[in-house]
Order: sequence, then structure tokens, then C-alpha cells
Amino acid sequence: MSTKIVFLILFSILFISCQTNPVSNNKDTKLEKLESLVDSLSNYYRIDLNRPFADFYLSYISNADTFYVSSNPQRLYTSDYHFRIASITKTFTAAAIMLLHQQGKININDFITSNIPGTTNKYIPESEDFNVPFKDEITIKLLLEHRAGVFDVTNQDIPNTVMEPYAGKNYLDYVTNLPDNRYHTFTFDELVGVVSKNNLFNFAPTSGQYKYSNTGYNILGKIIERVSGQSYSQFLKQNFFTPLELDRTSSVWQGTDIQIPEPVINSFLYENGTYFTTTYDNMSGNVAEGNIISTSRDVTKWIKMLLTGQAGINMSNVELMKQVIPNGGFPYGLGISYMEGLGYGHNGAHQSYLTITAYDPTDGVTVLVGCNFWNYPDIFQQLEQMMNIAKRGKEILREPY
Repeated sequence: MSTKIVFLILFSILFISCQTNPVSNNKDTKLEKLESLVDSLSNYYRIDLNRPFADFYLSYISNADTFYVSSNPQRLYTSDYHFRIASITKTFTAAAIMLLHQQGKININDFITSNIPGTTNKYIPESEDFNVPFKDEITIKLLLEHRAGVFDVTNQDIPNTVMEPYAGKNYLDYVTNLPDNRYHTFTFDELVGVVSKNNLFNFAPTSGQYKYSNTGYNILGKIIERVSGQSYSQFLKQNFFTPLELDRTSSVWQGTDIQIPEPVINSFLYENGTYFTTTYDNMSGNVAEGNIISTSRDVTKWIKMLLTGQAGINMSNVELMKQVIPNGGFPYGLGISYMEGLGYGHNGAHQSYLTITAYDPTDGVTVLVGCNFWNYPDIFQQLEQMMNIAKRGKEILREPY
């Protein structure tokens, strides 16, 4: 009797082993293919273009598995290494606005000069700093969509016609390059004030045009603060970071907050035959549009939870965020863009990180692909290559077990 029992146990173990090993082996095979994918792109830059610090990293969350790979020789990277997520920050800002909209504290169809619901206070201060051109025609929704025509202090040089010492220059660079001013803390009032003081704009909000504007998101940050009574960073921590357990995500805002927490993926800029380390940076001029530091694990978790209604924004408001407008081939909704083959999410680019993240409701796959360098001025080529490996990675995921 005991011999039969032993035989049955051994047979069961063998049977289970035969059933599970192919799945395990196939997952290992997929992992190897994903590693080869990022290695091939990294080697192109490292070897063919002599970019010795060119690293790529790739994350997927599917219904079946979770994968994270980074290119050689940095296999020690994990999904908990920190980097600047840049404009992926806008998904948090848009979510904050939509949460307040959901709570009845904001109406996204209101003009920014309207009263905050239930109060006599305006969404924006009645001060000269917020006397932006066409302010009576700008709605909160237009700011979310980048269709308000707000001049972008971050990305656009100040016109030469302006009678100021920063004419013809990037305002942020001008200020931080002044003596002993590297750690200057920019504020929403200061940045929007440059637009107001110099009567700068790109087009009238009623024109139906689209132009990406970080300064438009600075205005949204100010609205979040005025409606909630909290700083932008406090609001995100209380409503998203802490309850969603995004433990490695932070919203830096002081000019002295130039470091990234350990462990860190360092960044490099390649330009004119040489390279510069760009890991440390003053992010106070990018609050609400590009200041957040996070990790691959937290970002993929965030974008999936947001777009599946698990981040505090109900699905009816998530669907509003996903209502993208083509904009000449760059489909954009309310802080969310659409990327063919990857789904809904956002890109991010800042000193010298490039990141793409998206959640695809058709297959339930979340992806993040990032790199730690800019091959200037061919950044758009890099982004296209990253999009391609993200799509190729999804094909690998679909391979049967």
C-alpha cells in the first residue's frame, strides 16, 4: 500500500513538472527576447554611434505576466530605479483636475476667470501675473487639451521684440544662468507672469488650434492649489501617491531639489561630439508639467490604475480624458495622448530622459519604454525607435505559452 502511495506521489510530481516547465521555459524565452530587443537598440547607439552610456529599459504588465528588462551592461537596473518622468507628470495634473471635477469643486467647462463653484473666488488670481491674453475665453478643458493658445515659457524663446533682458532667450535658462541663481525656485505666478507682462500668446482659444504648452499646465497647477487649499505636491501625495502606494514617486518643487533618490538611472546629453551628465537639475520651473520623479514600477502601476478607473477617477471621467482630438497626427485628450499600437498614455522628455508609457484597453497590456540619454538633435528618431521596440515587445508577449 505504501509503495503505491509513493508511486502516485512521484507520478503526480512528474506530471505537474511536465505541465509547468514549458510555461516557465517559455516565459524565460520571452524574457531573453525582450532583453535582446533592448540590447540591439542600445548597441546601435553604444557601438555604431559611439554613445557609451546609452541604456534602454522596457516594462510590461499583462494579464498573464510582468516583465522588466534593461540593456547590457546595466542588467543591475530594476524597475525600482528612479528617473525623471518629465511630461508624464501631466497625467497626474489632469487626474487631479478630473478628481476635483468629479467632486464638484471644479467644472472643466468653466472659463478660468469664473468663480470656483460655491465660492466668490476665481479659478485664477485677479492679479497682473494672471492677466494672460484671452483669459476670458480660456476654459479649464482647453488648457488640458493644449488648445488654449497659451505661450509656452518652457519651450519657446521669448520674442526679440519684448523689452526685457531675457528677450530672445529661454526664460528659465536666463534666470538660472544669472550669478548665484542656479537654485532659484520658480513659481506658477512668476512663469505665468512672464506671459501676462509681455502679452505673449500663440493663438486665440476660439481658433480651434493645438499647440503644446507647459505654461498652460502651470495654470492648471495654480487652479489645483486654489481649489484644494493645498500645494500641488501635497495634493498629489494625499490623493494619489499615498493611497495608491506609489512609494517611489515624488513631486519636487524647490530649486534646491536637484538630486534624484537612489537607486538612480543617470542621464547623459550627447551634443557636438561630446557628452554631458544631466542627472541633477532644478525642476522648480516644471511643476505640474514635468517635475515628478518616479520608477518604471510606479509609472506602469499608475497609468494602468488611472485608465482602468482604479486611481480615484471614475470611468465616465476617464472616458472624457480619453476623448482625443487628432491635432494633425498627435491625438491628445485631457492630459492623455493616444499612441497607435500601444494605447493611451503619455511621453516624457527632460534632461536627458525619454520615456513612453501607455495602457491598451484592447488587450490589457501596460508598457513603459525609457532611455537615459538624448542623442541631440535626433530625439524624435529615438522616440520612434522606442515606439517600435515597445510594439515589437507586445508581439513577443502575444507568443503562445
